[in-house]
Amino acid sequence: MCETCEEPRWSTWSLFNCSNYENHPEDAEIGIAVITNMERAAMITSTMAERICTVCGAEFEQVVEENALTPYLEHDIERFKSSGYAIMKDVEIVGEY
Repeated sequence: MCETCEEPRWSTWSLFNCSNYENHPEDAEIGIAVITNMERAAMITSTMAERICTVCGAEFEQVVEENALTPYLEHDIERFKSSGYAIMKDVEIVGEY
């Protein structure tokens, strides 16, 4: 592996559901899909464990982490939005590098 190579900026999706999303109003989102990379994924997970849902005040739980393919990010965004997720960049959760 190349020591000077960096991981792509957007390589991982981390999805977090509100632990109480079943009781959200029908038009409310069920959770948050965060685009990040493996370098920052642990920081995102620990930060989200401390956050609460703005709809109901419940905690978030991580439900899946999947690879993001840069050419298909727009497809992923539409897929997650249609599934009820708010889309956020990692910097919106934990700030800049």
